[in-house]
Amino acid sequence: MFSIIASVFLALLQTTLQTAPVTGILIGIVKLPDGAKSAQPAHVVLLSPKYTEVWNRQVQQRLDNYWEDYKPEFAVHKERIAEFNRMSQVESLRYVMSQMRRDLGVGASMLIKDTSANGQFEFRGVPFGTYQLLVEVLANGGEILWSRPVDVQTDVPVFVDLGKPVS
Repeated sequence: MFSIIASVFLALLQTTLQTAPVTGILIGIVKLPDGAKSAQPAHVVLLSPKYTEVWNRQVQQRLDNYWEDYKPEFAVHKERIAEFNRMSQVESLRYVMSQMRRDLGVGASMLIKDTSANGQFEFRGVPFGTYQLLVEVLANGGEILWSRPVDVQTDVPVFVDLGKPVS
């Protein structure tokens, strides 16, 4: 009798564990480069593969458009290409944030956050998978952007080192 009860209990426990969602936690801190100052919190966005594809497509489309519009300028001033690359990434981030808010409604707040006063951010309940983490902050009159791929494969908190900004 005891073995039957134990078997049923173990079966229920195993079923519960298999159906429990597997999620992780992402944490990090935004440190501005070269003593830059910002009066505003940074925007931190966690892109699922779907929105990563949207962002990449938008960046490429904007770069192509800038290239066609400013080709003579780029031939003379090659250093301007980096400026337009940064602009295309920032504009694409704003586009994808708007699309996420439209598509997900209040659920977008789980994937779009502002940093705390000391630059920290945290995402809880992140389903296991691969994401693109984008961070944008307005500092010294210009945008600074970080972009990092992030793998969430464990329920142990994952610390994201942003490293150097891409722009």
